[in-house]
Order: sequence, then C-alpha cells, then structure tokens
Amino acid sequence: MRAFILSAALLLTSMAAAPAAPWQDDERRFLDPELVPAEGRAAKDFVPRGWKVEGDEGETTGNLNKDGVPDKVLRLVEDIPVEGKDGTYNTRYRALVILFGQPGGGFKRAAVATKLLGCTLCAGVLGDPEGGNIQLDIKNGVLNVHQLSGSREATDLTQRFRYDPASARFLLIGQDVETYDRLEGGGTSESTNYLTGVRVTKKTKATREGRDPSVISDKTARVPLQRRFIEDVDYEKSFGDDR
Repeated sequence: MRAFILSAALLLTSMAAAPAAPWQDDERRFLDPELVPAEGRAAKDFVPRGWKVEGDEGETTGNLNKDGVPDKVLRLVEDIPVEGKDGTYNTRYRALVILFGQPGGGFKRAAVATKLLGCTLCAGVLGDPEGGNIQLDIKNGVLNVHQLSGSREATDLTQRFRYDPASARFLLIGQDVETYDRLEGGGTSESTNYLTGVRVTKKTKATREGRDPSVISDKTARVPLQRRFIEDVDYEKSFGDDR
C-alpha cells in the first residue's frame, strides 16, 4: 500500500478544497442488502441497480469456505459519475458483496457489508475516486481488506475476515493499523488478533535517510475477545479505541 503513487496523491489534493458538488453530502448512503439476490448464475446478477463493480480490480476470486469451489468478492460503488458537471468529484459510497460458488455452477449470496469500505472521498489526499487506495485479496481462506488514507501522515488499515461455519458468517479475526510520516518516516503500528486477544503496538522514529526507522517502543497487551462480523464493521469506526 505504501507504493501508492505519490503523483496521483498530489493530483487529488484539489479534492479537499473543491466546492461541494450535488453528491457531496454529509449523510452516508448504504446499499440495501435486500436488493442483492440470494442466488444467481453470474457475479453480475448480484449487482443491484444504481451500483456497479468498481474498476478492473473490483472482483476478487478465491476459496473462502474450503469447499474447493471458487468464490467471488465484489467491490461495489454507487453508479454515479466520478465528477460533476462543474468538474468537482462526487461522493460515491461503496459496499462489499461476498458470493459462494456452487458445485453445479452459479453463486449464492454469503454476505453484504455496507459499512466496511470508505467512500470515494473519505480517505483524504491518498484516497482515489477510482478505488486505487483499496485492495482485496484472499489467502489461505482469509479475506484481507486493505485501505490507505491520509496525506503526509498516512494510515494503512488491514482487516482480516474468515468464514465461521457455526454462525455461517464472516468473522473479523485480525486488524492492523499503521500510521506513518510519509516524508520523514517513523510512526506507529498496531496489530490485533481478535482470536487470541493479543495486541502488539510498535512505535518507530526516523533515522538517517536510506535506513529503516528504528523501533523505540514495542508493547504487547491483552484486549477483550470479540466476535464481530463483517456486516458490523464500520470504516469510520475502525481507527482509535472505539473499534
């Protein structure tokens, strides 16, 4: 995520100072999960009217429930123009839809997360109206959701979800939050394992140019064990003590 192109970030600086456009309101808009069909033949069948799969990387394939059949994760965004007629960026909200592949073909809806992803203007200068600051991948049956935000002080947020057969839902099993100074280096990283209740916090400071920041603090603490599901995880509450 740190490789996110600096020139693109500078290009988007104008977003913060731009006058409000018709779709730049303060009220969050959420996808209605009931509009997502329970079953369908193709991934496109699960995209409701008014929404679309976001970009070339808006569809991720992998096995999430260990049945050997490829599953799909769709990153949806409101089907609104990126820019208004006056050239300012529109605020477009996002949603995540998880589909389980079926042995005989087609898919069934497994989860709809309406608050998990930040909107197109919710990540500051490092945000991207086209979604370049968001990455999804599936490794060893775990869905990893990466979101980059900030400006000179950047924040990398990674949240990990695993399918829980007992509840038939996706459980938040871990979260990493790294905040760092993009100019001078140094910052804070916090890694929380919600299965073990262990949180590791490291603080670093900048050193001479060309060298990695040095660790000045490394602490391990216990946190309450939680069972939070993907539908309940809110991007706007994923930073700080309220998570």
